[in-house]
Amino acid sequence: MTKISRIKVDSRHLGFFINNFWNLITLLENKDQVASFLKDLLTHTEMKMFAKRIQIAKMLLEGKDYRTIRNYVKVSDTTIATISNKIETGGEGLKVAIQFLKGVEKNIEEERLRITPDLKKMYGAYFIPEKIIEKASNRIRAVNKKNSIKRDIQL
Repeated sequence: MTKISRIKVDSRHLGFFINNFWNLITLLENKDQVASFLKDLLTHTEMKMFAKRIQIAKMLLEGKDYRTIRNYVKVSDTTIATISNKIETGGEGLKVAIQFLKGVEKNIEEERLRITPDLKKMYGAYFIPEKIIEKASNRIRAVNKKNSIKRDIQL
């Protein structure tokens, strides 16, 4: 867990430091600049901690339960509860950020769906395993459905 120095900082200075941090974040112009800045500023552990907290917030706002979040993100119930508490007692910053994130994810997915058919036409052989798996999955679903109907009729 990250630790803070025990040496006290004047609250006016600390306020100035924090304000500089906010200003720096808002002045960075693109994802590459933000990534470079945060990689230089944060340790690997701190980066993981922030990323996990964002994922927890996203999943909570999607209505996921603690068990699902705990198993997916690999965090404790205490960590989930901390983020949940932030969301429930305001959390407007988190909510807005997650909405932005969902918008970005939606755009990426739409772009992927738009591009994929063209790629399948151009590189058909590359997608053969995917097509085989898709056909096998559809066949298994059909057989399972048929068997389920037979069981229902026998009852």
